[in-house]
Amino acid sequence: MWWKKIFGKKQCACEAAGKTLKDADVGQSVAIECLHGEEGVCQRLREMGFCESSVVQKLADSGALICKVCDAKVVISKKLAENIIVKDLPARPAGGPAGRQDVCLSSEHHARK
Repeated sequence: MWWKKIFGKKQCACEAAGKTLKDADVGQSVAIECLHGEEGVCQRLREMGFCESSVVQKLADSGALICKVCDAKVVISKKLAENIIVKDLPARPAGGPAGRQDVCLSSEHHARK
């Protein structure tokens, strides 16, 4: 593994710089804009359901973050949440249909990009 010292670890490219999942308010639903960090970390996040354009609701923020993604509750560290760049969702019109908020895409879809 000497080559890792020379070439370094591959990084996920994320051109958006903004709010991370760690910065989102408890109870807030946000859309994942992109992931950044080591390629292996990004791939693992996608396998857990944190895919680009997925909707995540931050349920709790104590020692770790509890999030709802793809109809499942997932606990991740605050450090890992810093790798997830999110954007606020537009507010729903009052009295409008609730609809489904989460979109789950397989990690294979993102691996082909």
